Amino acid sequence: MTVNRFGNLAIKVGSIDDALGSYRSLGATVGERGPWFGGERVDVTLGGLDITLFTRSIYEDVVELPAECLLHMAFFTDDLDRDVAGRQLVWGPGEVEGSFGRRRIAFIDWPGGARLELMEQIEGPSLDDARQSEDAPASGSAPR
Repeated sequence: MTVNRFGNLAIKVGSIDDALGSYRSLGATVGERGPWFGGERVDVTLGGLDITLFTRSIYEDVVELPAECLLHMAFFTDDLDRDVAGRQLVWGPGEVEGSFGRRRIAFIDWPGGARLELMEQIEGPSLDDARQSEDAPASGSAPR
């Protein structure tokens, strides 16, 4: 696996408004909100950590999830196909698009009960620029 850098921590919340109140109370900065695969998402930064809050996970149709939970850790990779080869995928690969550009993503279960999202930037901002532009709403397509 060739991970270039950490992307974000993804958390499923029952209410974006309620969650934002909690994050703002600790000084988080909040990006734009928007629709995401039948739900809603918003990016926040708290203590230097990029966190994306979702009301619905992109892989919720294939994984049973509670109403609120830690979803996954997201990492950028330079070769998604190589890094998912031979692994049991939870979802993907699929493409998503938004202000961050266009990405191919896939999700895999990981030791310790964790789940990883691997993201390959295929069009749009560079990896350095993607961190600053991930705070806008995005839409996406189902896996191909």
